[in-house]
Amino acid sequence: MTTQTMTDAQLKDQAIRQALAGDITQARQTAHEIVDKRYLREAWQMMLFIESERGNVQAVKDTIVSCPDPSLLASHFYLELPQVFVKAGDRSGAIEIAKAMGDAGVLPLIGIAAHLAEDGDIVGVREALSHIDEDLRAMIMRKVSAYQPKIQCLDGLNLVGGQAAETNSLAA
Repeated sequence: MTTQTMTDAQLKDQAIRQALAGDITQARQTAHEIVDKRYLREAWQMMLFIESERGNVQAVKDTIVSCPDPSLLASHFYLELPQVFVKAGDRSGAIEIAKAMGDAGVLPLIGIAAHLAEDGDIVGVREALSHIDEDLRAMIMRKVSAYQPKIQCLDGLNLVGGQAAETNSLAA
């Protein structure tokens, strides 16, 4: 009895089914058998998407790290992945994912820092930026510090009819 070798398309579909069933370890093993880069890319990106939809930071990091070629993950979704977690309130998960992305994670870390700066979370900004090049970090922190007095000033104001009004009154 001969066993039929699966095509790359079939392997991709099998890896995706395994990931959907929650067997991400087996899905990764199946994906490692794929030769055609198109199918390989689809399998790895879908595995990453499935794990991100589940909100499983560790599985997302493991999938990123176990991918044999980081270029397979390169996509708009991949670069936005840390932002998805920070917007869901998982700042540390977002940072961990961006760190797992290696060099591709620098821009997402800056995005996380920007998001946290908008929220006034300067401690979070420092934490996110602590994982990038020191010179770049210093430049960004100078910019954040320059805007901090403006942000604090705007915190006490409410724009009404295009003009600033004090928010000390509940009648505003």
